[in-house]
Amino acid sequence: MKKSLLLFLFCSIFFSAAAGFAGDKVYKLKLATVVTPPHPWTIAGEAFAKRIEEVTEGKVTVSFHHSSSLGNDQNMIDGMRMGVIDMAIAGTTPLASFVPEFSVFSVPFLFQSEEVFDRAMAHDSPLFKYFVQKVQDRKLGITILSLCGGGVRTVSNNLHPIVVPEDMKGMKMRVTANPITSKIWSVTGALPSPMAWGEIYSAMQTGVVNCFDSTISGYYGSKYYEVAPYLAKTNHEYMVSYVAISDMTLKKLPAEYKDAVVKVAEEVGLLVTSTGRQFDEEKLVDMVEKHGVKVNEVDSSAWVELYRPLQDEMVEGLSGTKDGAKILEIIRSIQ
Repeated sequence: MKKSLLLFLFCSIFFSAAAGFAGDKVYKLKLATVVTPPHPWTIAGEAFAKRIEEVTEGKVTVSFHHSSSLGNDQNMIDGMRMGVIDMAIAGTTPLASFVPEFSVFSVPFLFQSEEVFDRAMAHDSPLFKYFVQKVQDRKLGITILSLCGGGVRTVSNNLHPIVVPEDMKGMKMRVTANPITSKIWSVTGALPSPMAWGEIYSAMQTGVVNCFDSTISGYYGSKYYEVAPYLAKTNHEYMVSYVAISDMTLKKLPAEYKDAVVKVAEEVGLLVTSTGRQFDEEKLVDMVEKHGVKVNEVDSSAWVELYRPLQDEMVEGLSGTKDGAKILEIIRSIQ
């Protein structure tokens, strides 16, 4: 009887101690992005690290790595799939190599206003739910926690002002490694040249390319005003960013920390969108005043007239995409 009681007490003490040790465990995550501060993604990354440590009382900590210190977009995606990078904040275009449906976001003039864009990115939006499920269906090994903004994209170059699409004829334009972006700019007469974001500066210096599109915050943060002093406010694309986590990381987190990560990621997604808009306004003024960037308005009607009729055709031509028309239908229903 005494032996049984002693064994019971020993087991009780042992498992209580084990539970205490498990509860004291600190989960250390790596969050990566490719851009250089200041940028909406870096502000969001820092905010995520601070907030998640607060809500988990220090049981989840995040080291934030910017400026491609953990590799380029492809490296980040591969890293999350293998579990060596826990999370990333980035643009959706590189994900199109794995989930072609993301290419739809590169179609110009897809969203008619900021309000429509915000509704489309919301967590209760059918568009958000569609892409979360699509990534899961492709068994990519990552989970999309938020879709968000990051600013509108403009066109920059080192030759002359661009007002109408024809002004781009013959320009050697940097594009992402995504077939749809090459098609988008080919219709203007530009000559697409796929390359990584971090290669633009030297390519502009050496004449490999003389034109590219980007958000204003990306242009400013990477100091591209030094090599591309002409900026045309085409505002042709609401950039879609994402916050994602490795499925391996998600599985190892206890339920309460997993819920916290999901909730904070949603908050940070809203921050990315709002900060992107703020940057568009503030950095543009700063560049004009301090760096001599020549900013010009464009003939918006000429750009819309060129691209709106091509939206359905572009979506139908997306390689590997079967749901292009469905995605357009979802977006247009939101509008």
